[in-house]
Amino acid sequence: MDARTTLAVGLGAALGLLCLARPDVVLRLSVLGTSSPGRTGPYGDAEAGSTRLWIVRALGAACLAVAAYLALV
Repeated sequence: MDARTTLAVGLGAALGLLCLARPDVVLRLSVLGTSSPGRTGPYGDAEAGSTRLWIVRALGAACLAVAAYLALV
């Protein structure tokens, strides 16, 4: 495995684990969690919606699957 593949596996696994473990933090750091005018709370909405959290978790699982595929190939 070359260095680029190893780096891709490591970063993909780290991003996938972060998305699965803390989807609310990922939303706050991403474009989806930007504040809207007229909303209350430190980050716009006081809490992230359940649908958004599940989308982030699904993307995290996809990142882990791609990282596992690259690691095995």
